[in-house]
Amino acid sequence: MEENPANSRLYGQLKVIGWIVSIIGTLLYIYGYFFDGGSTLFDWPRYLPDWAVEFVPNWEAELGFALSIVGSIPLYYVEYKKI
Repeated sequence: MEENPANSRLYGQLKVIGWIVSIIGTLLYIYGYFFDGGSTLFDWPRYLPDWAVEFVPNWEAELGFALSIVGSIPLYYVEYKKI
């Protein structure tokens, strides 16, 4: 597959967006993990073992965890398209 400048620029922008969303999610997760916040959005003790419930103590941590995962999608998409 031949790379053209438009694709390179788009892939670069996707990577930057992915990194920004990932970093914001990580910071929000750390904030939610170490500081008291609101209650959780899901009833985690019902679905997860006790050791896993400790990783999502409030909705800030849940949102940060989700953003971290969503932010990694553009990073892997770019590498997948280069194959």
